[in-house]
Amino acid sequence: MRLIPFLTVIFFFVTLIVPAAATEQARITDMFANGDVCEVTIGFSDDLHNVTLRYDLMLNDRSIDSKVVELGYVPTGNVTRIVFWDSYLEKNLYVFEVSVFVDGKLADSRQTEFIYGNQALLEFKVAGFNSDNKRAAVVISPNNIYSPSIVDLTFEIFEENELLYSATFMDVPVIQAMEKNIKWPVLLDNGRKYVTVLKVRSHGSDITSAYISIFMAEQDVEIMADDVELDEYGASITLKGMSQVPFYGKVGVTLSNNATNIYFEEESDVLTLNKEDTVGFLWEDIPPGNYTVEIRVINNEGKILDSYETAVRIRELPPVPPEQTKGLPGPGVIGNIAALLAVFFLLRINRR
Repeated sequence: MRLIPFLTVIFFFVTLIVPAAATEQARITDMFANGDVCEVTIGFSDDLHNVTLRYDLMLNDRSIDSKVVELGYVPTGNVTRIVFWDSYLEKNLYVFEVSVFVDGKLADSRQTEFIYGNQALLEFKVAGFNSDNKRAAVVISPNNIYSPSIVDLTFEIFEENELLYSATFMDVPVIQAMEKNIKWPVLLDNGRKYVTVLKVRSHGSDITSAYISIFMAEQDVEIMADDVELDEYGASITLKGMSQVPFYGKVGVTLSNNATNIYFEEESDVLTLNKEDTVGFLWEDIPPGNYTVEIRVINNEGKILDSYETAVRIRELPPVPPEQTKGLPGPGVIGNIAALLAVFFLLRINRR
């Protein structure tokens, strides 16, 4: 009979304590939502396993769309994720709710509201936002040149809906049309899709708007045409990385004319954005003549990333004369020198 109250107290204690402990382990620190993207930042105070996120989009207290994402293992620190809705949104007031579960128990939950379909009256306008392998860039201008504004610009890049890198420019004056850009300081994976988000917060209205750009990351290398050098001895070819996707590959050079076709190739150094490498070639056994030269940059998958054509004349090189051994002076020369020295000393003695 005494066991039942004891168990009741224990279960009641566990029910109260576990959510509190989980809340300390995982806490939602920031949220943003509009009709295009919803973003949430969660802070984890410890390494956790079996972490799950639930996203709910609600209209009039009714869920119209939901997504469950299994994060699994999450290290200590902040995690920022984005989600896109499959539902078609109409003009209305929506509620975005995020719930964090640890080991199946609710750790934290938070809501935010947004109005879809109403264009906010902003002090600025974004003429364009785009991103690629190298950077993200925005063109922004004031709505009224006589009423400039101050904004905060946040550039974010996501890989598989998880934040990879973020940078914020605070207190940017928007006085006239201007471009603001950022070069990615992180490496990207070849063939992977990335989502970039630009968030613009207006100091005047305290409204944050978001813009999205999506790109597929690819290797990109350029042959520096002005630095290509060829002669009858060989070639020097300079490459420049044009992407934050590392390039692994080689340079192939084909010399051809009506009589022959000769191919050379050399491996290139690993290239990333703005990194250069000069690849050298030394011709061997090439008959004299005029040749068309085709230079190709080829990655390890066999894809040609860039090519350049030029021409070169290979002249017949003169034969190299054999080296002559410099011997010691012969005995006749030594004798003549000795005789001259003897005469010199005799003259000095006679003068005395």
